Amino acid sequence: MAKKKPKYKELEEKLTQLEEVLKAIYSGNVDIIFGEKYPLIIKEKSLVDELKKLKTAIENSGDWILITDKYGTIEYANRAVENISKYNKKEIIGKNPRIFKSNKHDIEFYKNLWNTILSGNIFNAIIINRKKTGELFELHYSITPLKDESGNITHFVATAKDITEQKTLEKQIEYLKYYDSLTGLYNRNFFIEELQRIIKRSEVESLRFSVVILDIDKFTSINDTFGYEIGDDILKITGERIVNIVCNECIVSRFEADKFGIILTNTENPEDIVTLLEKIRNNLKIPINIKNEDIIITLSMGIAIFPENGNTPDTLIKNAEIALSKSREEHMNSYKFFEEDLNIKTSEFVHMQRHLFHALEKNEFVMHYQPYFDATTQKISGIEALLRWYSPKFGIVTPDMFIPYLEETGMIIDVGKWIIQTVCRQIKEWIDKGYKTSIVPVFINLSLAQFLQKDLLEFVGKTIADTGIYPSFLGFEITESTFTQDITYTKYILEILRKKGISLSIDDFGTGYSSLSSLKKIPINNIKIDRSFIKELINSPEDASIVITTITMAHNLGLKTIAEGVETEDQCKFLRILRCDMLQGYYFCKPIPTSEVEKFF
Repeated sequence: MAKKKPKYKELEEKLTQLEEVLKAIYSGNVDIIFGEKYPLIIKEKSLVDELKKLKTAIENSGDWILITDKYGTIEYANRAVENISKYNKKEIIGKNPRIFKSNKHDIEFYKNLWNTILSGNIFNAIIINRKKTGELFELHYSITPLKDESGNITHFVATAKDITEQKTLEKQIEYLKYYDSLTGLYNRNFFIEELQRIIKRSEVESLRFSVVILDIDKFTSINDTFGYEIGDDILKITGERIVNIVCNECIVSRFEADKFGIILTNTENPEDIVTLLEKIRNNLKIPINIKNEDIIITLSMGIAIFPENGNTPDTLIKNAEIALSKSREEHMNSYKFFEEDLNIKTSEFVHMQRHLFHALEKNEFVMHYQPYFDATTQKISGIEALLRWYSPKFGIVTPDMFIPYLEETGMIIDVGKWIIQTVCRQIKEWIDKGYKTSIVPVFINLSLAQFLQKDLLEFVGKTIADTGIYPSFLGFEITESTFTQDITYTKYILEILRKKGISLSIDDFGTGYSSLSSLKKIPINNIKIDRSFIKELINSPEDASIVITTITMAHNLGLKTIAEGVETEDQCKFLRILRCDMLQGYYFCKPIPTSEVEKFF
């Protein structure tokens, strides 16, 4: 008869088998416990069922479950690990979790991780990993150390939730908080918050800006005729065209339906606003071609100006919408200011611009000339040619009223050629009158658009040849913004002009972004110090310092200086002390017609 095992031996055996079962579970070999190996356990039907449930639950869990030994070697990975990481189990088992490493965490992060779990504590963090395919994914990770009966760590169990989709959803929600999903423009929420920020800054810095609300005329009819899909395309294209016209600092948003909002931060006066809105209107006159359909849209716009028309977002938007309503009521495809006086003023401005379009062909442009003089001898040393517009309707119009429009419309190219031809012919006339030995260089202002035109050198050479004048009688002034656009191209053009004997000056120096290194690279004769520094020269130590520095710098580079805007005797005396070479301004002579120039010869 077989000897019966002692009770404690049987219990010890069961405990040993249970320990092996747990190890089997950790290692992923759960199936082995359901065989004949552990008869003392498998006869417990309830335990078998529980183990089966455990296996199924762990394997089919939607959460990431990974078990490693104490050295970090992976012993088990459930199906979620495969699905999320795109690695299969054969590629995972026996490897280190670093196969998922994304390089998005630094060394300190991993040091902290290991210090935490090796000390027996649970580590929690959001970890960014990388899939087999190279894509990133984010897990909300929890790593728990497992200990034996002696308290020694034997395994680590990592459980995690994939929060990649949650993060994506959060980003989408955050995006929709401030952006319009159809056009990609800012939405009304962002517009109002940004408007509040700009108001605070403008109050501190005493700035002016405007709010424009606009909508597409008869947009409902467009939807009804062409369908909502084409209507959506029109909204997107309209938004794109507006963004392409306004400056980078301006805010463009889609308010709702077919209504847009603009914060114009770079407009100092109503004329600037009108010029910009006219550009938007003209751009939208170009038909929108969608699915072989040419659709022309028009806009109605309302404008409110800070601070005159309100100092809160709600007030500015409300008043701009009131102006928009007036615009729609009176005439579609138009704009209205909240203040009626501005509507009258800007209407005259637009009317003037339309007359300007025909000024060249009607011979309404004339040249005036303003000499500048040697600071020591007070003899004439140069002349600046200045454009004027004699309009039969508006009288004499100052350049600041029409030159920007010529530049924006591209008319400056044709008008600029007319100026060069007119000045060269005038020089020829003075030569023919016997002033050849008295003529000083006559300087013509070149805009950026003129300077960049491909046939500039050819045109200048031909005009000089046709009129038969000496190139040394001619000069050009360019602004700092012209030569800072492309130093290499500027140097190339100026070197050719200089070789011809043409004098060259940098105009309005100190108002742009030029540097000593830039000036060293380009061949010029003179630097003109901007009138804004001369105006407060006597009373402002800062302006005086700028003028002194400019004169010293110019002389060190072998250049001469011209102070423009000299209006008083004190300014004249001070500039002589500072060794400025030439002076120009009302103290000596205002811009004068051709007939009055000859007395200086």
